[in-house]
Amino acid sequence: MDRAEIEAELDQVEADFTHLLGGARSSDLSRRGSGTRWTNRQLLYHLVFGYLIVRTLLPLVRLLGRLGHSRGFATLLNACWRPFHVVNYVGSWAGGQMLPPTATVKLMRRT
Repeated sequence: MDRAEIEAELDQVEADFTHLLGGARSSDLSRRGSGTRWTNRQLLYHLVFGYLIVRTLLPLVRLLGRLGHSRGFATLLNACWRPFHVVNYVGSWAGGQMLPPTATVKLMRRT
């Protein structure tokens, strides 16, 4: 993997995300997404939430990989899919409800 390519892609994701939220009207954000129970605002927060989860788990995954426990960790994650889905849904729903779009953009930039 080329670190510069990854960083460039992440910069592009941040720019696209900022553009999406910056150009969205309040009515666009409060409209329900297609085929989901979430609003567009909650779906956009869900994207940021995914980056937060990956950023948090990445050091743990690296450590467990070095210790030879990556398969065990993967098995544990697979076994915990129900609680993960609950946290994923509730976290994204709550974040999308509570954080204003400007704060969501700032969170994406920091992540």
